Amino acid sequence: MLDRRQPLPDPPLADAFDRLASASREAYRALVEADGFVAFFSRATPIDVIEQSRMGSRPARRTGERTLADLRAIPWVFSWSQSRFYLSGWFGVGSALAALKAEEPDTFAALAAAKQARNWPPLDYIFGNASTSVMTANPELMQAYASLVEDEALRRRFLDAILSEFATSRTMLEELHGGRLEAQRPTLSRSIELRAGALRTLHLRQIELLADWRRTQNEGDEDAAAELLSQLLVLVSAIASGLGTTG
Repeated sequence: MLDRRQPLPDPPLADAFDRLASASREAYRALVEADGFVAFFSRATPIDVIEQSRMGSRPARRTGERTLADLRAIPWVFSWSQSRFYLSGWFGVGSALAALKAEEPDTFAALAAAKQARNWPPLDYIFGNASTSVMTANPELMQAYASLVEDEALRRRFLDAILSEFATSRTMLEELHGGRLEAQRPTLSRSIELRAGALRTLHLRQIELLADWRRTQNEGDEDAAAELLSQLLVLVSAIASGLGTTG
């Protein structure tokens, strides 16, 4: 309401925030637009199961092409949450913050102070969401889902890049928060801990059935594939319920 009468000046860290946004976007696009990434994504997540579901009001793809540009946002994020990568919520954040700290340590310190003081809502909101994604992601399960990628070279190339950025993102977000994320977000940490055991069982079962379903499809066994798909759709729903989100 005050802006209508007297426009407020930009926050002092707005320029730094714009640079962070640009750097993180470049890192993210470098990953998802790399040759072979679509093949990795298609095998390391249950996107092919999600495309068979009828949980949304629109089809997963706009025209049916097997490209990222054709895939709608909901199944894209949904598939990364199902496989516990939560990739779209944090990838690029760590490298952008690390670069800012190396190149402009004073600006990074001011950013951390503002985050800890929680006096700039957009900053708190964006890095709070990134922290939630990092905490909910699970490197052990990422690797388990990535085992579905038969091409070892392809798997290692993308999984190593993802795990490296994940570690950097967690480290930099903890510096920004001023301590371990679990200590800074105890309620969320406890919620994740309480559900971890049951969700792990569901995830491992989903990985097992995904491998079987894809194999039966390749073999042309339509009846077996249909039965496995039915079970996989139940697992997708169960995991989404356990996580409390589809992404």
